[in-house]
Amino acid sequence: MHGGLVLTVLVAVPVLLSACSRAVPAAVVTNPPANQPPNPDYPSFCAPAGVDVRAVCVGLVLGALDQAGAAEGLPPLALPATIAAMPVAEQVFVVVDAERVARHLAPFVGMSVALDAEASRAAVSASLPADPGGQYRAADEEWIGGAVNGLDVVDEWLYDDGPGSGVRACGRSASSGCWADRRIVLDSLGVGSSGSAGLVMGVGFDPTGDTTAGDRGGTSLAAVFAAAVQPGPLAYTWAAARRATARGQLAPITRLPSGEATSGIPDPPGNIPPVPAYQRICAPSGTDSSASCLAAVLGAVNHARAIEGVRPMVLPTDFGQLPIPEQLFVAVNLERVDRGLPPFLGLTAALDADAAIGARRAQDPPIPPGHVISADTEWAGGSVNGLDAVYGWMYEDGANSGNLDCPHAGAPGCWGHRQGILDEFGTVGTVAMGAAIDPTGDTVSGDRGGTSMTAVLAVTDTLPGPFVYTWAQAVAAGADGGARSAPRPA
Repeated sequence: MHGGLVLTVLVAVPVLLSACSRAVPAAVVTNPPANQPPNPDYPSFCAPAGVDVRAVCVGLVLGALDQAGAAEGLPPLALPATIAAMPVAEQVFVVVDAERVARHLAPFVGMSVALDAEASRAAVSASLPADPGGQYRAADEEWIGGAVNGLDVVDEWLYDDGPGSGVRACGRSASSGCWADRRIVLDSLGVGSSGSAGLVMGVGFDPTGDTTAGDRGGTSLAAVFAAAVQPGPLAYTWAAARRATARGQLAPITRLPSGEATSGIPDPPGNIPPVPAYQRICAPSGTDSSASCLAAVLGAVNHARAIEGVRPMVLPTDFGQLPIPEQLFVAVNLERVDRGLPPFLGLTAALDADAAIGARRAQDPPIPPGHVISADTEWAGGSVNGLDAVYGWMYEDGANSGNLDCPHAGAPGCWGHRQGILDEFGTVGTVAMGAAIDPTGDTVSGDRGGTSMTAVLAVTDTLPGPFVYTWAQAVAAGADGGARSAPRPA
């Protein structure tokens, strides 16, 4: 029996800074009446922190931008089909110009080499760029931390910049700092829609430059928007972006993908009954890490993996002697690395303690307090060892299984445990686990007094204590996740 919601917490909120420097009054562009929550809700699918330029994430953000623009009577954005492969700085340039053109504002003609250099210095220091100097008739500066790609940056600037957004100098009631980023992005800089020859941008991006509390090590992006007498050398141009768009446009994704983890790994079409039926071999209750039981469960795991085209699992030689929490850790990691996903680096005492709370209560552990960027939690009742619990989470988590959150096909909790194990955890912070067992903690009807096992899968910006068991130890003992037959989805 396994159940309980898979919980995800996102605490990395983009922080924005803006400044107006010798800027002429902005063109009259109406602010939205309120912040527009992303639709589709791409933050729940894209990486919780760090860079995410996967095509599906970029397509989801474009879907949200189009929805927000439609609320203002704007047409869908026309972006190059290849924008996900472009540098994040160029993504920002292209999307800013597309948003401006949609509002009949002059586009920036290109990315200035000089302003790119100034913006890059600011991105590294997580600060606003310096005033670019008197050779520019007008200039605005921006900085944002915690965005996952260039489209996300522009969504934050244009549609989540009002009261309650977390923007500095903009409280929950209207103030002068509200919608300042939007005004800067849509500033005419004194140039009419037909005379943009002097409009240039500079954009700098550091994938780990954010120093903001809670987001430390996240992305840092700075930008300069300016009107120049002489544009100077350009690193990338609006004309080049338009040519790329003419060759093919990115299609927006208007709903979150279903039937897969956020890493893009699909759910099975249905539960996979264990072959061999290891329940007949293992002990009927309690724990069983005997060689015969583990061999039977491993055989069932590898049968299920073969159906998905995933290589056989190779356990460390001491797996049967490991405590159940370490078995859970090893099995979860092998399910990830054999599909091309990065492993959790280790178990920590603090996260183990959080997992133990759930084991005692026979439910998902609470989300750990403190410096957690993202977390998924898992619970299983009645499993005889860690590999058995992971089999249920990975291969018998759909309708008519022991998943208490999947009472019928299509319910939101179906395959939620599997998706939690195979989720995208981003490129920032430390991926760590906690795991626990209460040998008699199960309180579910029919299983009362059986085992209760839990796991906490977390990304933290500050590691909660030293590791008590590591993936390196498991690999040294023979856990083999090296040869991957199923590459990580792009």
